[in-house]
Amino acid sequence: MKKTLWLVLSVMLVAAFVLSACGPKQTPPPTQPPAQPTQPPAKPTEAPTQPPAAEKVTLSFWEQEGEEVDVFLDQLIAEFEAANPDIDVERTHYENEALRDQFQTAALAEAAPEVVRVPNDFAGPFSALDIVAPINELFDQKFLDQFFPGALQPAVVKGTLWGVPDNYGNHLMLLYNKDLIPEPPATFEELIEKAKALTQGDIQGFAYNLNEPFWGAGFYGAFGGWPLDENDKPQFNNEAFINYLKFVKSLKDEGVVPQECDYNCADTLFKEGKAAMIINGDWSLGSYVEALGDKLGVAPVPPINGNPYTEMTSGKYFMVYKGVLDDPAKKDAVVRFITFMTSADVQKRWLDQFKRLPSNQEVAKDPAITSDPILAGSMAALANGRGMPAAPEMRCAWDAWRPNLEGVMAGTITPEEAAAAAQQAADECVATLK
Repeated sequence: MKKTLWLVLSVMLVAAFVLSACGPKQTPPPTQPPAQPTQPPAKPTEAPTQPPAAEKVTLSFWEQEGEEVDVFLDQLIAEFEAANPDIDVERTHYENEALRDQFQTAALAEAAPEVVRVPNDFAGPFSALDIVAPINELFDQKFLDQFFPGALQPAVVKGTLWGVPDNYGNHLMLLYNKDLIPEPPATFEELIEKAKALTQGDIQGFAYNLNEPFWGAGFYGAFGGWPLDENDKPQFNNEAFINYLKFVKSLKDEGVVPQECDYNCADTLFKEGKAAMIINGDWSLGSYVEALGDKLGVAPVPPINGNPYTEMTSGKYFMVYKGVLDDPAKKDAVVRFITFMTSADVQKRWLDQFKRLPSNQEVAKDPAITSDPILAGSMAALANGRGMPAAPEMRCAWDAWRPNLEGVMAGTITPEEAAAAAQQAADECVATLK
């Protein structure tokens, strides 16, 4: 009995030991209480999402400048791209007529360059074809107020501005050789008198491009006329045109100008020191400074019967393909590009490097102009100018004007006959435009 009881107790003791060994172990109490969090644990930080890089905008830019400014244009474009790394500008050069034709063809095929830099008269056909954007849809009035009103006017067609100028001029002026005539004449009557006195031997007192209507416009303006009226209708069959033709014919008949003289004639005579005075444009100043140096004088063409010689003025204009208005990114890029290219700083560089007069009113006050007798004289001549019409009808006016001016100067038709014939030819041309 005792033996049996002992056996049972032994079994129970072993079982208790086994159960104790198999149970969970007790975690010893910490020596100090754990620190309590003062705020909820932060959520895992996600890597910031980078916005996608803006896609570059490429602008195609066509121009028709002379070779002498190619490097300068590329420098300007490189500076613009450096300041605007999201824009690439691809420049393409064309000759004048080729650019006009190519742009019209490309625009009608909806494949035109975004920007062109062209003469003012391109605004006529481009606006008629509805392929360029009105400037007021790109720039506000504050931007436009920095320019001379006379610089903007040549790009206005039917009351709408179609281009932004980066220079102002393309105008005619009186250029004189100080060795032959120290001071410019104050009136055209005085010019005639001095030209006759100076015309001796191989010296010609006065010369200009006799048969070119562009030179004739200043004379026509002095007699109160202009090739287009306020409605862009050619106007030739009038007293002002007849009187202008009589006046320029008298200059030839009285020996004030050579019997036959075109642009090359007047240009060569002046460069060789054989013409005391000529009428030529601002584009010629560089070559005349080189040929004559300090002997070169510049002044406005003197008034005729008290009325200013009203030469035509214009410039080079940035025009924008109309399709740009439908693309916000390209529209923004175009606005930035034109703002840079027409800025006061860039115009000052055109002035310093190429003697191009500015369209910006503040740059016109620069000492580089006011202290330079040549540029100051050119600027004074510009004040007498009137914006060259850009309407398509002006092409008809030029084509009708030239042959009839030539006929008068050759003595084959009278001024009255020329006025009537020019009017008929211009009207017939305008009819084809419609």
